[in-house]
Parts: sequence; C-alpha cells; structure tokens
Amino acid sequence: MGGDLKSRGNWTGRVALITGASEGIGASCARLFAQCGARLVLTALPSDDFQSQDFEDRCLIAGDIASAQTRIEVVERAIARFGAIDVLINNVGVGQYGYPTEVDTEISKRMFDVNVFAPLALTQLVIPHMRARESGAIVNIGSVGGKVSLPWAVMYCATKWAVHCVDDSLHRELIGTGIRVMKVCPGIVGTKFRDHVLAGTAPGRVEDIRRVVSADEVARAVVRGLEKGKRTVFVPRIGFAFTSLEFFAPSVMDWYLRGKF
Repeated sequence: MGGDLKSRGNWTGRVALITGASEGIGASCARLFAQCGARLVLTALPSDDFQSQDFEDRCLIAGDIASAQTRIEVVERAIARFGAIDVLINNVGVGQYGYPTEVDTEISKRMFDVNVFAPLALTQLVIPHMRARESGAIVNIGSVGGKVSLPWAVMYCATKWAVHCVDDSLHRELIGTGIRVMKVCPGIVGTKFRDHVLAGTAPGRVEDIRRVVSADEVARAVVRGLEKGKRTVFVPRIGFAFTSLEFFAPSVMDWYLRGKF
C-alpha cells in the first residue's frame, strides 16, 4: 500500500514492524498504531507473555533480533502475511552501566550487536521492499544519551551515538526515494530499562531522578512525528535544550553531570 504517510489518521491498513515490542516503548507503539488502524508485525525475546502467534491484524514473532535467522523470518513473514512493510520502528535496545575506566567491553559487544548492528541489518532487509514501492518510513529510537555522553553509561551512550550516525547517513542516502527516516531522542523513560541492563547499576543520584516521560508519550511522539514529517523528535522537548547545552556550553554540562555521581 503506497502513498504519503504524513496524512493524519492515514494508518488504516498500513503495516508497522516494531522490535522490542513486548514492553516499554515498543509495546506502547504497538497499542497506539493498532488504535490508529495499522496492522502489526511485532518481535521481541520469547517470554510467558510473548510467544510467536498470528492474529487477524497482527503477527507476533518471538526471537533474538541479534540473530540473522530471526531478522530474516520477521521480514519474510511480514511480507507473506501482509504484503508490505510501511513503517519499521527500530526500538529494541539494552543498557549497561559502567564508567569508561571500568566497563566490561566484552559485555559491551553484545550491546552493540543488539542496539546497533541488529537494527541496521534489519533495515537493510526492509529497504528493498520499500524501494520497490517508493514509500515507507524508518524510525530509529535513539536517546538524549546519544548526544550527551553520560560517564556512568558510556557504552550505552556510544551505541546510541552510533544509532544516530546510522540514522543520519541513511536519511541522506535515501533522499528522493520516497523513504523517510526519523530519529527519536527520548530522555529518561518510565520503563523497566534498568531492570534489564546487561551489567552494572546506576549511581544513586541517577536512580533518584523522577523527571521521566512515559512510554505512551514516546509512542505518541513517534506517530505525531511521522504524521508531521519530522526529521528528529525529542521527548520531552526540553531534551533539545539539554543537548544544545552540550554543544554551546560543554563546561556547564561537565559541572552538571559531575553532580550526578
């Protein structure tokens, strides 16, 4: 199904492929896109609440997105079931706490596989289908941490910097093809992210931060950004001011972050 994705409410019959869809931002995006009338292809690690199964308007595929076999299965089943992929939301991500002087780099390799290489490889599988239809959108869930490096989460920030780099390069490569690329930069989101980190714990003052946005707010920002043709979306919007401070007054950012650990 071709056409412009920027028309508000133009989601009926569209197909959205969402990774990391069992909880958090991915689950919120799935609920909102379903409410808007989209058909869904959802993938996440297998759990009691998420197993591979098909419904009339959605297809659930349990597996590790870092596996090439899982990625191929996701795309092939999406095309076989619904005939197209209109929107790919690269949401899956995992964290790791640790300072540059102590972080376990072997664990970090797994995080790069999940946060960077898997989304890029999945995008490479989806793009040919979008090119053939001259229509589609790629949404990459980045982070404010991909623009302001946090010392206690150096490798997570590094993966999100990499996601932003891939996003920007992909956007420039695809100009004029009918395929749009949108970067989403959330701040601290109220999810179970900290429960699933691969290693380490957040500093006490970071754990105490309560100025968070909900996963539903991020999902609404994704849909709104697509409908308005946005290139980059910050959630909350103050995230733009925060990242601007890093650019224009890095010494002030140094002072601010030093007080968090």
